[in-house]
Amino acid sequence: MHAAMITSMVLIIASFFIPPYAIVDSSVLAATGELLGGATLMNFVMNIPKYLEAGVKAKISHGATSISVAADEVKDKAEDL
Repeated sequence: MHAAMITSMVLIIASFFIPPYAIVDSSVLAATGELLGGATLMNFVMNIPKYLEAGVKAKISHGATSISVAADEVKDKAEDL
């Protein structure tokens, strides 16, 4: 996760020193967004057990896709089995 953030920062800073100077190309911005978005999603996925133990409810949604984590939902589904 830290590597993605550092790589993103290096891409943005390097774009100021590689011709054409002081112009951040759209490909650099796209790569930075993908790296930071991937790191954020990985952080969320890796911490799901911690969220469940603490009873935290979390929800991520984008368009028609929605991901939610809540301890109550897991307990209810486990009782049904």
